[in-house]
Amino acid sequence: MRLKLATRVFPVTLAALFVGISTTAAHAYLDGGTGSMILQVILGGAAGLAVAGKLYWHKFLTLVGVRRNPPPDETGEKSLSDGMRADR
Repeated sequence: MRLKLATRVFPVTLAALFVGISTTAAHAYLDGGTGSMILQVILGGAAGLAVAGKLYWHKFLTLVGVRRNPPPDETGEKSLSDGMRADR
């Protein structure tokens, strides 16, 4: 059962018409602090995404198959002669 294009276009057009009619002009003042806060939120979000990307990049490459997991002896952990792990 295929729906006709007109049945999909009519509700979207009607919704756009109602939104267009109901909006009014906003007479608001945005000072420099508001712009600074918006810039800070954007830059903080970008920094957070960069840190999260760095943390999960190796896992992503392993999942895709570009890299393989390193063998246990190459992980950088050195053991002492009595078998205990060395403190980092």
